[in-house]
Amino acid sequence: MFPNLRQFRIIPMVKMKTLEVDDALAIADALIKGGLPIAEIMFRRHTDSKAIRAISAKYRDFWVGAGGILNKDQLLRAVESQARFAIAPGVNPETIKEASKRNISFAPGACTPSDIESILLNGSVDFQFFPAEHAGGVEMLKAIIEPFEHLPLDIVAKGGITPEKVREYLKIPQIAAVCVDWIVSPEYVEKKDWSKITEAAIEARRLTKTDQ
Repeated sequence: MFPNLRQFRIIPMVKMKTLEVDDALAIADALIKGGLPIAEIMFRRHTDSKAIRAISAKYRDFWVGAGGILNKDQLLRAVESQARFAIAPGVNPETIKEASKRNISFAPGACTPSDIESILLNGSVDFQFFPAEHAGGVEMLKAIIEPFEHLPLDIVAKGGITPEKVREYLKIPQIAAVCVDWIVSPEYVEKKDWSKITEAAIEARRLTKTDQ
């Protein structure tokens, strides 16, 4: 379900109180220069819809997704904004089914075996382990997916994952990607220091090499 996320292995999260279109395009450009043409934009305000739509229109090969999806209506807005994927913090059966109907890659949130069972019952094998570090980290993830290891799970891990932890998560076969907030730091965006985002993207790509 998430072949492109497995290609990149790390997803920069964009979390701003207000994200202007010009800034969104500059972020995308900086990430492309850093060799990481993907981002999850937290989907909370109408400006976030505009940002996703603008990136999708200008950068056809950029994988822009919508994060923080809480319900079906938000998912539909993300689809209309041309989001390539969507991620939720929890399990909402209606949203899972709508994502399947709309053919958009979607990861509901899970942090317990019961959450995973609910996701499977609603027809998905993809989910977000959230909030990763606060929910017990790598060892907890390994424990809760052990009963499901025979299934083709695709997992995105997000929540408190530092650069030092990236490789630990990526060594888990079921992990498609990790989502982190330190590549597109709000401080870099506020200062319009786009080169810092490019540098952080380059460093993040280095961290995805799990054989080091």
